[in-house]
Amino acid sequence: MHRNEDGFTLVELMVVVLIIGILVAIAIPVFSNASDSARLRTCQSNQRLIEGAAQQYAMTNGGLWTQTRLLNGNNTANSVDQLVPNYVKAAPKCPKSGLYYMVDATGTVIGDWSAAGWTTGHSHY
Repeated sequence: MHRNEDGFTLVELMVVVLIIGILVAIAIPVFSNASDSARLRTCQSNQRLIEGAAQQYAMTNGGLWTQTRLLNGNNTANSVDQLVPNYVKAAPKCPKSGLYYMVDATGTVIGDWSAAGWTTGHSHY
């Protein structure tokens, strides 16, 4: 008798599914780490942007604001909001926490703001 050998055996198909499963199990954590790293780098970039804009503002205006304030772009007088829109196009949010940045009277990013209130520092600073 002649066997028809067109197609794959069940064992061959199971080996392929197993290999694909292993590759997916390796790829998911790598992708997760890459996206976490991208959020961290974006947050750090936002902080450098704010601090650089504060330095430009200080040079142009002879000084900075007097209080630690939230940079949310609502045009609060004598505050970090004076950076928007002339020095920063829009008030950035931390991509990891989704919160606006707190900036002190020296132009340094020192934390963020949530509905619960002001939080010092960033765990991913």
